[in-house]
Amino acid sequence: MKLNLVRPLAALLLACALPCLAAVPPVEKLLPADTLVVLTIPDLDRALAAAKDFPIAQLWRDPAMKPFTDKFEQKLRELVGEQEKNFEKDWAEFKPLVSGQVSLAVLRGDWQGEPGTSPEVVVLLDVKDKGKQLHDFIERCEKRDIDAGKTIQRETVRGVKFARTAPKEGDDSPKKSQPYVGQSGALLLLSESPKALEKVLARQDGAGAGLDETPEFERARSAVVREPHAFGWVNVKALAAVLAKLPAQQPDGGNPLGLAPGRMADALGLSGLDGIVFAARQTPEGTQAELFVQAPQARRKGLVSMLIPEAGESGPTPTVAGDVSKFTRIRIDGQKAFKGIERMITDLNPQMAGIVTLMLENVGKDKDPNFDLRKQIIGNLGADFITIQKAPRGKTAADLASPPTLFLVASPKPEALLQALLTINPLPPKEREFLGRKIYNLAPLPGMPSPGGKGGMSFSTTAGYLAVATDAGMLEEALRGEAQGKPLSEVPGLADAAQKVGGLNTGWFSYQNQSESFRVLFEMLKQDPDGVEKLFASPIPGAPAPPLQALKNLVDFSLLPPFDAIAKYLGYSVQATAGTPEGISFKSFTPIPAGLKK
Repeated sequence: MKLNLVRPLAALLLACALPCLAAVPPVEKLLPADTLVVLTIPDLDRALAAAKDFPIAQLWRDPAMKPFTDKFEQKLRELVGEQEKNFEKDWAEFKPLVSGQVSLAVLRGDWQGEPGTSPEVVVLLDVKDKGKQLHDFIERCEKRDIDAGKTIQRETVRGVKFARTAPKEGDDSPKKSQPYVGQSGALLLLSESPKALEKVLARQDGAGAGLDETPEFERARSAVVREPHAFGWVNVKALAAVLAKLPAQQPDGGNPLGLAPGRMADALGLSGLDGIVFAARQTPEGTQAELFVQAPQARRKGLVSMLIPEAGESGPTPTVAGDVSKFTRIRIDGQKAFKGIERMITDLNPQMAGIVTLMLENVGKDKDPNFDLRKQIIGNLGADFITIQKAPRGKTAADLASPPTLFLVASPKPEALLQALLTINPLPPKEREFLGRKIYNLAPLPGMPSPGGKGGMSFSTTAGYLAVATDAGMLEEALRGEAQGKPLSEVPGLADAAQKVGGLNTGWFSYQNQSESFRVLFEMLKQDPDGVEKLFASPIPGAPAPPLQALKNLVDFSLLPPFDAIAKYLGYSVQATAGTPEGISFKSFTPIPAGLKK
């Protein structure tokens, strides 16, 4: 009797223990120490559950969007089907299996940056308790390929069997390199490199140094939000080490400036970075995203050092209206930034720096022999730069490409700064009076694109700032010194949203009203589906048009519903940037739109 009880109890304990033994470790324990890049969704089930409440996901599922989304998905299936006839069937069977960790990693391996070589890429997929179903799926796919006459290439790595298919003999289609596919417990592994697979399997067995033992990675992980739904890290330090070994001249004729990649990385400040880490998380309040540049204070230089704002008030001033589509305020010392740019150019190429210096010294001399650009323009820059943008006035691609925008540049002597800018302009300005102040309008130079369109740019000064506008009406609003309607600072929830990104005193704050930004775009694309080409056309005359045919083949913008039908899914987002002794923090928060709050 006792023996009869022991056996079922032992079987039960074994059944309970197996899932624990087969659990896939977190990605940092699976990857080796030579990992250059890792992108991961730690738990796909958890991420998908959170994503269901994401406003854009709800927008995609809205019945009003069905004609648009159905056609997009149909076109996408047709496109994929042209490349792989069994894709739709395989995807329908495979998709439910993946439920845990989903990761893509780039390993350095033996890569030293030589032309024609590349790092090793590996993909890791966790199926949790569906290991048996995964095994059966792989076997069915392999049998189908064999029946189709394809060759199966096999490799055994640390006792795990891997296979990949090769096109059958006589197949004239382009032969694409296929990854090896294999299964180790609940983990599906894909890579073209058996060496990369060996490293991951070694880590799964507890052998070799892991990514979790890399100090830069551990510091990166502690710098961003815990338990993210998505996470990524780039080992900039290791990449910069490879760049430092590359010669200035490449055999393929690239790098026309003849600058050694290592020198470029050092001048820009990349050689002083440890890494770049990204994390995102969906919460009941909204979507949080963080980007942290690991730039230790002692090693900052070049572009990296110029991105550090000076801590101080960076929120909207009382004169900024609540109907703006975008607002950005950056506390960066303009004079220090200019000196930083000069040092960076000198570090890149001293000869180039000499040419730039000579050009700067001669600017404005044709009008005033005593003109000094460094003194009269750079010397009059302050440490506060504000950009305010409103929704386009019209519904054409040209209107969208040049929305009404106002730039405010702090200056100890704004009038002197304005006069210096007028001096270096080759065309005389038009003057007019407004509320006792002079407004100067500069027409665009012949053949040159202008942010202000045919109307040119308008200049004036107000309350310690140089004011530059692409729209005369916005400049007049600024000169009145009061917001039209409710000010931006009183937008409901803005103060709480700002706290999610560090507050309004980090030195760099941005606001974007997605509803205002998308309304005109939505209506323009609906009425003029070909307007997307005009929207992305280069402002430089004669420049090649971007390749948008693939997008046009997939998307039929004429099927979009009226904007008011989906406006509730769009709200606003806020971003802030701050410097710390360890690096630069970029944070973003998008609150749940008011129309979706329960």
